[in-house]
Amino acid sequence: MTADLSGKVVVLTGGGDGIGRECALAYAREEATVAILDRDLDAAQRTASDAGGDCAAFHADVSDGDAVRVAIGAILERFGRIDAVHNNAGIASPSKPLHETTEQEWDDLQRINVKSVYWTTRFAFKALKESKGAILNTASVVGLIGQQNHAAYVASKGAMISLTKAMAADYARYSIRVNAVCPAGVWTPMLEKWCAE
Repeated sequence: MTADLSGKVVVLTGGGDGIGRECALAYAREEATVAILDRDLDAAQRTASDAGGDCAAFHADVSDGDAVRVAIGAILERFGRIDAVHNNAGIASPSKPLHETTEQEWDDLQRINVKSVYWTTRFAFKALKESKGAILNTASVVGLIGQQNHAAYVASKGAMISLTKAMAADYARYSIRVNAVCPAGVWTPMLEKWCAE
């Protein structure tokens, strides 16, 4: 049994390619309107075009709070509501143990993979409260079991899993559901890049 997404507005970060693109297309097949946020606007526009309907692309670097605020504002202005936020944007590099990871690499990865959830939640919360909506976080199985030579990424996904539990506890009172999915390896452009490293 699938959820009825007809007429729902789903905000999806990192929807230009990979898992995000496939999620956007799946949401659209269930008749949702998908607002695709990506720092690669061309990729987001291709996904929106392939998804069809009223799906639309919005340029946003999810590590930048002002960019997320502007994008969420534009989505609300265009569609008038938000029923779900799917925090999918992320990076996988660097492929290193912790002691070889630079501070900049650590900060960039945490900002994109974890802090972006803070930004989307902060700016979409009022709309989600009104719609009694949902938040979905794309974590990873490595956040549960660990992985060699990938410390910063593993830390970010473990943080996302714990954060999801805290958010679910906090937002149940508002009838906002919060869940995470933990994919294993999926052959995406991001995974190709990581394997090459």
